Amino acid sequence: MFGRSEKLTLNQGRTDIRMKLKTIALLCGRIVLVGLIVLVGAYSLDYSRHPPEVTKLFQLKEIHYEGLLHLDRQALDSLIYQSIPENLMSLNLDRIRDLVESESWVKEATIRRKLPNQLYIHVRERQSVALAAIDNELYVVDREGVVLDRSGPSHQSIDKPIVRGLKNVARENAREENALRMQVYLRVLEELKSYNHSISEIDVAAPDHVAVIPDDDPILIFLGDNHFLTRYETFISQKDLYDRLKEEYGIIESVDVTYDNRIIFHTSGGKGETVTAPTSNQS
Repeated sequence: MFGRSEKLTLNQGRTDIRMKLKTIALLCGRIVLVGLIVLVGAYSLDYSRHPPEVTKLFQLKEIHYEGLLHLDRQALDSLIYQSIPENLMSLNLDRIRDLVESESWVKEATIRRKLPNQLYIHVRERQSVALAAIDNELYVVDREGVVLDRSGPSHQSIDKPIVRGLKNVARENAREENALRMQVYLRVLEELKSYNHSISEIDVAAPDHVAVIPDDDPILIFLGDNHFLTRYETFISQKDLYDRLKEEYGIIESVDVTYDNRIIFHTSGGKGETVTAPTSNQS
């Protein structure tokens, strides 16, 4: 009896071990299966995003531009292609917009995809309004004082007085100050529109003490910060006196018509003499 009981106990122990091994094997199999499923899923997801056929299908083929007048298309193409991935679906449109708007002629750009492989860029260019003398060089600028280009033969249609007094863009706060100075320039230009053909330059270096230079005589005529037309016509009304003083003193360095009831001529005498004359104009 004792031997039989011992044999039953031994068989039971073997059965338990087999059950445990079977359980462990099943668990390991499940773990391996789950791992394989995860790997296959990850590979499938990646493949669905970037399979060779899809990558080729969405490869950027051509960029179309709208609104280009002054910008060079080939230069823009080169700039964009060097800075972005080839896959159209991977493009960051905001980055492309910022890239295009970094060009001086671009005021605003709109970017859109056209599947499967086209990119459309609509550009609103800045408008040139004047030539600006900055650091002894002539540049084309827009109404905000943004430097667009160096002056050249293609800009001969800009038939307005040169603006002086804009700051080099490398200087602190240049953009903000140039925008304010251009506002003053455009005000003067508008008020003196009937005389613009005879004015060579408008100096807005000191916006509250604007000066203009006639086309036929390199003399500064200070107009202050308002009543530009009235004050310039005050100078014109005293042109005979100016001519006499010029003959007497040789050179008149500047004329100040910022006062309501007098005009001041600064001569080139050794001590910088001034001649003051009354006027009948009231600002």
